[in-house]
Amino acid sequence: MTASALQDAPAAPGRPPLAAEEPDPARPAPRYRHPGDVIRLIAAGLLLIAALTVTIAGGRATSARIALGGLGPGAPAASFLAGFGLAVLALGTVAATTAVVSRRRYRVLATLAGAAATAAAALTGLGWLTGAWPAGTVRYGWATAAAVAVMAGVAPWLHRSWRRVSWLAVLVAVAGLLVSGTAPATELLMAAAAGAVTGSGTLVLFGVPDRRIGPVEIARALCSAGVPVAWVKPAPVEARGSRPFFAAAEDGRPLFVKVLGGEQRDADLLYRAYRFLTLRRVGDGRPAASLAQAVEHEVVAAIMAERAGVSVPPVRRVARACDGSFLVVMDRVDGLALDRLPPERIGDDLLRAVWAEVARMHRAGIAHRALRAANIVVGPEDGPWLADFSFSALAATPRQRALDIAELLASLALLTGAERAVATAVSVIGAAEVAAAAPLLQPPALSAATRRGIARHHGLLARTRELAAGGQPGQKLARVQRVRPRTLVTTTVVAGAFYFLLPQLAQVGTGWHAVQSARWAWVPVTIAFSVLSYLGATVSFMGATPGRICFWRTLLAQNAASFFNRVSPANLGGMALNVRYLQKSGIDTAAGVAAVGVSSAAGAIVHLVLMVVFFTWSGRSIAAAFRLPAGGTILLIIAITIAVAGLVLASRPGRRFAAAMVLPGLRRVAGDLRQVAGPVKMTMLFGGSALVTLSYIGALLASVMAFGGGPSIVVVCAVYLGAAAVAAAAPTPGGLGAIEAALAAGLTGVGMRPGAAVAAVLVYRLATYWLPVLPGWLAWRLLQHRGSL
Repeated sequence: MTASALQDAPAAPGRPPLAAEEPDPARPAPRYRHPGDVIRLIAAGLLLIAALTVTIAGGRATSARIALGGLGPGAPAASFLAGFGLAVLALGTVAATTAVVSRRRYRVLATLAGAAATAAAALTGLGWLTGAWPAGTVRYGWATAAAVAVMAGVAPWLHRSWRRVSWLAVLVAVAGLLVSGTAPATELLMAAAAGAVTGSGTLVLFGVPDRRIGPVEIARALCSAGVPVAWVKPAPVEARGSRPFFAAAEDGRPLFVKVLGGEQRDADLLYRAYRFLTLRRVGDGRPAASLAQAVEHEVVAAIMAERAGVSVPPVRRVARACDGSFLVVMDRVDGLALDRLPPERIGDDLLRAVWAEVARMHRAGIAHRALRAANIVVGPEDGPWLADFSFSALAATPRQRALDIAELLASLALLTGAERAVATAVSVIGAAEVAAAAPLLQPPALSAATRRGIARHHGLLARTRELAAGGQPGQKLARVQRVRPRTLVTTTVVAGAFYFLLPQLAQVGTGWHAVQSARWAWVPVTIAFSVLSYLGATVSFMGATPGRICFWRTLLAQNAASFFNRVSPANLGGMALNVRYLQKSGIDTAAGVAAVGVSSAAGAIVHLVLMVVFFTWSGRSIAAAFRLPAGGTILLIIAITIAVAGLVLASRPGRRFAAAMVLPGLRRVAGDLRQVAGPVKMTMLFGGSALVTLSYIGALLASVMAFGGGPSIVVVCAVYLGAAAVAAAAPTPGGLGAIEAALAAGLTGVGMRPGAAVAAVLVYRLATYWLPVLPGWLAWRLLQHRGSL
């Protein structure tokens, strides 16, 4: 191959001409996102989570310092090692930035500076949250995080040998800090992980220089492998897991070249790991041990399919390029992918020919595993060719063959409709084979491209599945998801509950002496009042709903709503569940939203009325507990509020605001109340709301009695109502933390001993907040099973 031949070849977009021997070092290389950086980001994130877990769970006790030979933070040798570590980190960072500046990569320099600052800021925030950074050790964490972020961010721009030297310097510096004992091991690990997350995240966000081989290097590699070519250019076709190129041999024969490098290997690992974590029984094999093994598998599968009579592009040669990439050289098939054909060219004869090729492939024991329309090439004479065997399986199982059929059915249904796709499949491979694939016609079992296309055609997948099953609706789906959405919801709720429960358990020691002398006969009474609150919520919700709904299902819905409220502030999760429940019960969506709003408004009104009654009844006792201002001060605040409102309404912008925002809301609430204005509904609405509040008051009273009592019933009622009003403004689910503190302060303020007050509050919250978690989860699962959610 001559230089003139290379010069005549077309250049790839964004690359220098093919005649260029070396790229200009002063010219910035185009960037792309390397899948390996995503893997490193995930690994660094897991390391950071592990470091945070150890630091939070073990506290300062687990942050042991590693020291040799009696070295300690105050020893001269320790000071020397700490200074040496900081110096190495600083020198490495300066050297890396100098190398960037020398090449005039000012954009990269700005990115590295931002990564270092972000890593230091993130570490500061984590240290503040965990309390991990004592005075004097913050600078070591900052230096470590910033240096690791810079090294991770600059690595793609450095030569391999310089990358190794820079990372070795970081390891030596961190080891010096560890040995000196100046910083705890877990905190240095947290700093290094935060820096790695920031540096890797920067690469994922902004990309890395594209130093992958281009047409010149591919032509040279093919020439060295005994396949001289006249020209090479990128191919404008879709190829999963490879970079496609068109080429022409010196004798004029058209070739297709697939280039597989390290980035394709990393992308394949990510893809397989994702499917392993989320799917089950989808026939995925283990990833190949190396890139060479993956290439060999693809080539062997294509050759075996060709020997079985399947129309596949013949493989001519496998070559290796200078950067370690593999080149798979095949005959080029002139034609278009099936999904790019004009609709008039996709006739029944072509569809039957496609299914015939699939049948031959399956009889040979091969499953394609990516059998969608984009991987079927139709030539000028409408002959289909199966392409891309990179994800194929040899000695395929019936499940893998069924997945092939399901994928192709869904992909063809997008092009021709469900009826033609299923009818042509049945005419070639038989009704039994198609019916076996019907349970797999569901989004998780399909490729991402087919799934996106199906999502834009509502009902198409269900129609295809029904026809594939022989016209029987309600076909039971195969379970292919390893992690279901409801599993994620359950895990989130349990994790959130555990996170919020830990601070409450930390207060148990305060009331331990009171617990030892408690009268436990009152605890079942506390639990009974907690159960009674759900009956009140059910009655109130039924009173707010226009129309009739089942009492027992509504009771289950209120239990399930309490489960979701454990991790959502302001009861938003429970409100959403109630709206969904009313939708499934046949209530219009707008009416359902209004019913949930009316129920919440009724609860707030009842709470306010009871608070006024009991505050007035309790007199000075409750004022001392919550340190309420004097009556004159309250009147002054009310007068100022009325005056400000009057001034706002006197202005034109104020009247416009009231007319646009306030009045419509009031009219909407009034309209919703009119829908349930009957005496029975109103009694249920406000009576149920009052029962909920009084049940919680009764639970707190029983809990107070369990620990010796003290305050009068009226005072305890006022304490609860005041504490609940204060906690309503807290952003935590159920006012966690805020309501415990307010109740404990209120009970202590009205004369109860601090230890007994804390113990009473914890038992009350255990009965009314934590024990209903399991029944709420069971109610949610039961409603799902019955189709009520």
